[in-house]
Amino acid sequence: MRRKISLFVFSIMIGFFLVAFLQTVSSAETIRWKMATGRTPALTPYHEADLNLAKMINDMSGGRLVISVHPAGELMPAFEIFDATRNGVVQMASSWSTYWTSKNTAFDLMCSMGCMMTASDWMTWLYSGGGLELGQELYAKFGLKFFPMAVTGPESGFRIRKPIHTIEDFKGAKLRTGVLQTIWVLQQLGASPVRIPGGEIYMALKLGTIDGAEFGVPSSDWNMKFQETTKYWMTPAGWHQVGTVSDLMINMDAWNKLPKDLQAIVEYACRANMTWSYSKAAFDAIQAVKNFEKAGIKESRLDQKAQDKIEELSIKFMEDESAKNPDYAKIAKSMVNYLKEFDKVRNLEGRFRAGTSLKKYPDIK
Repeated sequence: MRRKISLFVFSIMIGFFLVAFLQTVSSAETIRWKMATGRTPALTPYHEADLNLAKMINDMSGGRLVISVHPAGELMPAFEIFDATRNGVVQMASSWSTYWTSKNTAFDLMCSMGCMMTASDWMTWLYSGGGLELGQELYAKFGLKFFPMAVTGPESGFRIRKPIHTIEDFKGAKLRTGVLQTIWVLQQLGASPVRIPGGEIYMALKLGTIDGAEFGVPSSDWNMKFQETTKYWMTPAGWHQVGTVSDLMINMDAWNKLPKDLQAIVEYACRANMTWSYSKAAFDAIQAVKNFEKAGIKESRLDQKAQDKIEELSIKFMEDESAKNPDYAKIAKSMVNYLKEFDKVRNLEGRFRAGTSLKKYPDIK
């Protein structure tokens, strides 16, 4: 009898130890990362893309890698997330690489370009034309792993207080923008560009410290209430950012410690999020444009002379910066070679290439 009791007690003890061991293993397998971002929750669909990526990584990993998303200002200001990730304060961060041009002007090329690189161009060049490898090479210089994690089509364009139609109209105008190339182009046109984070634009417009601003796609501009502070919409929209890529940067030490299967999940979640973000922004633009029309926002279209000058200046900036910075030149050369070669395909596609409307739509009852 005493032996049976001893065996029973021993079995219970083994059970307790086994449960404790399994709980310890389970806990050890859960990796928790903080992701700082360069946008606030009002900056849709970009903030939504951050949340969607974190959710996909959590779901695809079965909860083994859990990402908590921290918008700009929650842990640190938007412009500080690069160094915070680099120094291991957070494991990862997401924003727009053009914010890091003070580190290296080549970062401008991994975000957006004036008068070139549609969303489909970005995905083609990044995933099949060597762009991803060039981006990772650039970020690795700063101890960071890079993945493109979101892309949108042409941005909404400049929201302005007074109409701008000609080159002369730009003179003296204080305009917020983010891309280094666009800053230089505006300076050549006689404008006074200002670079501030997205979350500060509304108040700057309301206080009149700037005369206009560009930020994102139509839905983000509407949610940021630009219709309350501006009356005109400069078109053609998106000349400054035909397609825009958001970056995901990961501390290299944290990345190297991540199991290979979780590394793969992060990479492919980013690819999936590129598709999701593009479709989300494009579809949301439909209602946003209607909203701006109902709010009485008027179109201010640039004349052809101004459009041609902007394209000329955008190209000159790339040429000049390539002559100064070998890193910039290496990426720019790859990008331009892709555009040249693909234009042969694009020209054959004619009016059926991306973005073309039908002359007459089917009458579906």
